[in-house]
Amino acid sequence: MKEPTGIIPSLSKISGSLGQAALAFMVASIFYDVLMRYIFAAPTHWALEVNTFLLLFVCTIPTADVLGAGVHIRVTFLTERLPRRVVRGLGILRGALGIIFCSAMIWKGSVMTMQAWQHHDRMSTSLGTPMFIPYLFLPLGFLLLALQYALLVKSELSPQGKAKA
Repeated sequence: MKEPTGIIPSLSKISGSLGQAALAFMVASIFYDVLMRYIFAAPTHWALEVNTFLLLFVCTIPTADVLGAGVHIRVTFLTERLPRRVVRGLGILRGALGIIFCSAMIWKGSVMTMQAWQHHDRMSTSLGTPMFIPYLFLPLGFLLLALQYALLVKSELSPQGKAKA
């Protein structure tokens, strides 16, 4: 099968790579914090806060790559037994519902991000991270996911998608 090309697949791949890098950094920084805490009795003041925000990053930003690559968890017990035409229709329905859900998350995430920006919300920790930064992961991640859903719907509606039915 041919690898999809274009801006949306490229953005999805980049988001997946960023998610992998964030996960690797989380492992290294947690290891470092444990080492500092239990060996040297000098815990870091930043590791918990940074890793909390990176967890949000890892759960939202790479989702478009996961969906595009088709490596997310699926339950296919029923769909394996349905005709291809019905499965194609369910794929279109899934994509449409995914876009609707992503739109709601983009909207609410954007509102939350703007409010944090306008009110200069910060974490009450030693880092004092501006809250709009982690909140921004929600609308960005769901925007990428919505674009990926739109691409999947387009591929189901294309002549190649109809030919597979």
